[in-house]
Amino acid sequence: VPGACLHSDVKDIVYVVVDGALVEILVRSNSKYKQYIHKTKDGKPLVFLGLCKALYGTITAARLFWENLTGKLEKIGFKLNPYDDCVANKEIDGSQCTIIWHVDDLKISHKDEQVVMNVLKYLEDCYGKLSVTLGNNHTYIGMNIEYIGKKVKISMKHYLEEAIDAFPDQLETDVNTPAASYIFDVNPNSEKLPEFKRQILHSIVAKLLYVATKGRPDIYLPIAFLTSRVSCADVDDWKKLTRLLNYIRCTIDLKLTLSANDMTLTKWWVDAAYGVRDDGKSQTGCSMTFGYGTLNNKSTKQKINAKS
Repeated sequence: VPGACLHSDVKDIVYVVVDGALVEILVRSNSKYKQYIHKTKDGKPLVFLGLCKALYGTITAARLFWENLTGKLEKIGFKLNPYDDCVANKEIDGSQCTIIWHVDDLKISHKDEQVVMNVLKYLEDCYGKLSVTLGNNHTYIGMNIEYIGKKVKISMKHYLEEAIDAFPDQLETDVNTPAASYIFDVNPNSEKLPEFKRQILHSIVAKLLYVATKGRPDIYLPIAFLTSRVSCADVDDWKKLTRLLNYIRCTIDLKLTLSANDMTLTKWWVDAAYGVRDDGKSQTGCSMTFGYGTLNNKSTKQKINAKS
């Protein structure tokens, strides 16, 4: 939905500050703002604005658009999923039509394409021309999604390539696991990374954390460890990141493939590694599936120390 937030009126008083080069752009768009320019002690121009419409990036904007969208969907009979307020369902022609969304990106599905087109027509009447992609291939919040029969394949190759490109060292070693058995070992006497390297490690780990939660659960464990090391990273952490990136390089085309044998049956695998963290805490891991591919994954340090 282009300009989604601008479809909602601001309920409370919200001010934003436009500064620097943006002031010049604002004045070029409407010269009346010139009279409201203030300057700081060092000469930096500022304009204070009170919002009439929701503005993307402000605290309340996403909530206001959510209220706007849900109101319009409920008018035509959609009901919000009780477990997720960004999922709406409606029975149409004997089959479920599902709409899910993340901020202003919507995914609409139904077995009959005409039903989808009718929903799109209604939304375009509400919001104006939409940016629409139809078919079995979609890009959604960074995931390349491909539907093949009753399976869906998720790829985030471009994120992985960006992580590899951001790493300054040569990646040449072929490895078949994302981490070695010493992943949790921490040497307090290990040399700390220089600040520029620490920042590189932090940036790459943050990028890969998003990938791990969406499309590559196989890298979740080393990422779970490295996220706890980004502020105090040492040369050993750099080596562990190097190994992980070598593994990613070797498996760059690996896709997460999901399907369901029985939507009424979920299977969970849960286990823990006792006392493996340097502070004596344990590591818990879990995976959930409907039959093929893990849909929900987690690898996290336990919050308390356990005796056994």
